[in-house]
Amino acid sequence: MSFKEKDIGKRFLRVCPQLNNPSTFADVTVVRSEMPSDQRLLARRERADRERSEVRARILRSARNTLREGSMFDLTIMSLASDVGVSRQTIYRHFPTVQDVFRALSDEVIADVYSNLPDLPFSDPGYITAFVDMAVKTFCADSQVVRVLVLTSAIGRATGDWVQIDPEQVLCSALTEMPVVHRPISPDPKVAARVLITYFRGALYGWAAGFLTDNEFEQEVRKAGLLVIA
Repeated sequence: MSFKEKDIGKRFLRVCPQLNNPSTFADVTVVRSEMPSDQRLLARRERADRERSEVRARILRSARNTLREGSMFDLTIMSLASDVGVSRQTIYRHFPTVQDVFRALSDEVIADVYSNLPDLPFSDPGYITAFVDMAVKTFCADSQVVRVLVLTSAIGRATGDWVQIDPEQVLCSALTEMPVVHRPISPDPKVAARVLITYFRGALYGWAAGFLTDNEFEQEVRKAGLLVIA
C-alpha cells in the first residue's frame, strides 16, 4: 500500500470515525449460501442423473411405440433420435447399438416376471399354475412388443450376442421342493422342468411368430402341466 493510499484511508476514517469502531458492525448479517458447495454439487449430480433417466425412459417408450406400429427392422438409432427429439449422439450415449435397446426392453419384461413371482412357497402344489398365470399375463400385457422381443432374443441366443433369461432354473427349484405326488410330468424335477420349458418355448415361438393368438398361447402353455411321460 502506498503512502498516498494510507493517507486517503486515514482521512476517510476521520470523516467517518464510526467505521473504526468494531461495534458498528455488530448487527451486520453475513449472507452465506444456504447450501454448502458439496451439497450443491450433489444436487447437480442428482439432477443430471434424473435428466438422464428421463431421456432413457423416453427412448425406450419411443422404441416400444415403434415396435407396436411396425417391425424390428423399423427400430433404428435415427428413428429414435427423430421421435424423441434428441441428437443421435444422445441416443448413442444411452444405447451404443440397436441391440442394446432390444436388450433393455427385454430386461424390463424379465424384471416384471421375476419381480412378480408367486407369493407361495415352492413346495405349494399351486405354485406352477400361479407361475404360468403370472408369466402369461406379463407376456400378453403388451403382446405386440413382447412378440418382437422374443424373436430378437432368440436370434441373439443363436448368435451368442445376447443373453436370454431362462426360467428353467426357477421351475426346477420349485419342482425340487414340491412333493413328488404333486410334480407334473415326471417325479424327476430336472426332467419335469426341462419338458415344461421345452413345451413352453414351442408355444412361445409360435405365438411370437404370429401363428397363435394370445388366447391360444395361454391355452397351449397351460397344457404343459398336463403332459405325462410314458
